[in-house]
Amino acid sequence: MRQLSWLGGLLLLAACADEPRQQPAEAAAPRPKIELPAAFETSQVRTLTASQLPAGVVLPAGKLQEARQWEDANGTNVLVVTRTAEQDEPNAPDEADEAEGARHVELYARQYVRRPGGYQLLWKLQDHVGHCPLDLALSLLPGSTAITDLDNDGHTETMLVYALGCRGDVSPLELKLILHEDAAKYALRGNNVVQYDSLPISKRMPATICCLDTVDEKRAEARGDYSIYDGRYHNEKDFRGAPPAFLRFARQQWRRWSAQPVPEVE
Repeated sequence: MRQLSWLGGLLLLAACADEPRQQPAEAAAPRPKIELPAAFETSQVRTLTASQLPAGVVLPAGKLQEARQWEDANGTNVLVVTRTAEQDEPNAPDEADEAEGARHVELYARQYVRRPGGYQLLWKLQDHVGHCPLDLALSLLPGSTAITDLDNDGHTETMLVYALGCRGDVSPLELKLILHEDAAKYALRGNNVVQYDSLPISKRMPATICCLDTVDEKRAEARGDYSIYDGRYHNEKDFRGAPPAFLRFARQQWRRWSAQPVPEVE
């Protein structure tokens, strides 16, 4: 009888041993922090004067605003940005009186890369404001130009941010953020944020900066709500198919530079 009792105890222990133990619930794994690759070191990008530009780099019309030189997988790159002075426009016979005194200004940007035989144009940009009888604006935002390698492929990206417009009040200006990698172009286009009373610009920045294309502008304007334009861009269509780091960087830079003052055209 004792043997049977002993044998039953062994069987009970074996059954308990084979029964799977309930594991404590595991804590959810923390989401990895996404960090952008480091921008090019400042020491890797050289600032040039007009007299230091290499032979073969053609300076567009106007006064030199910026000139940079750096190395990447393509070789030696040179970026030049120029802007013309305000120029009066002759009035056509059929122009309305309000067009009298109209002026225009132009902005040019070129990136060259050194190839066997000399420098070749990689991409170019040209923009302008014209037929403006009011206050002209067309300027790079000082300090906004960036040379990066966001996807770490050895091919650098070049970012320019500039504002433009013709206005007689303190309404927002058009803002453009242009990013190039080689000849590929990606852009955000919208409006900056302006200071027109005691409320700081930082308080006017919208929580959501995209997308004006989804906003019923007519209804908002009927309510007198013009703040929908402040600091927002139209869409992110240009970034479809781009490396994800490009759009993350562009959003970050838009939020930073859309609240910066715009220098006057000289």
